[in-house]
Amino acid sequence: MGFVRNYISLVENGREPSHRFIRAFELIEQAPIPYFEQPSVVNEDEPLAATPRGRIKARRKELGLSLEDLARLTGYKRSALANVEEGHTGASEKLLRLLAKHLDMPLDELMGGSDYPRLIGAGHTFGDQPNIETEPGVSARVIPLLSWAQAGTAQAWDDVYEHEGFMGFNVRDPKAVAVRIRGDSMEPRFPEGTIAIVYPGWEAKSGDLVIARLEDGTVMFKRLHVDGDNYTFISLNPIYPPRTVNKSEVVKILPVGGTFQNQL
Repeated sequence: MGFVRNYISLVENGREPSHRFIRAFELIEQAPIPYFEQPSVVNEDEPLAATPRGRIKARRKELGLSLEDLARLTGYKRSALANVEEGHTGASEKLLRLLAKHLDMPLDELMGGSDYPRLIGAGHTFGDQPNIETEPGVSARVIPLLSWAQAGTAQAWDDVYEHEGFMGFNVRDPKAVAVRIRGDSMEPRFPEGTIAIVYPGWEAKSGDLVIARLEDGTVMFKRLHVDGDNYTFISLNPIYPPRTVNKSEVVKILPVGGTFQNQL
């Protein structure tokens, strides 16, 4: 269908499907022969060049390179590169770094974007710079807003396609994602609903605000204290005592680079 597995899972679990998804599914239902034998479906209303992966194809052609040329340069198969260019599959960070190098493109442009949905919010893909005026020294770009259940797991942009967008300011990690905080353990400074800008590409240090996921499935937004092989997660709300665990019990710790609170 040309959709990432994560998006199909969200639809199966109750998310309202996009018009593009519905059209693709209708084609499957109407197909007179097995769908995998049908030609690829191209939506002319959504030009590929408007997506981060589409820029790869445009830049390759601009340099006069064929897919075979790019395959030799990167060491990846031609078919794999074609699927990435057409948006059928995601790309690993390793491949994106190679493409950025050989196509002379900014890495942030390739890593900081999402192919699906092609447009979000006011018509911007993830990683795009919104057409708004900011004060000198302030930058803005659209990043994915994850659910709390996904907090502490995001490691690559391939895992966060198809999410609601959030406008972040002065975001310093090209892989940054946003998470809406749940619970009152960090009140009053960070009430429930606070948006945390998470930096998957950074290493968490003692004293940082972090979102952590433990082996038992617990997801926490806390202040981190590191003591040898132990992590202590500290709440700002005094009714919640600190929790100390061994590093082996922690699946992932993501530092928080900034927060945002809606003012009604």
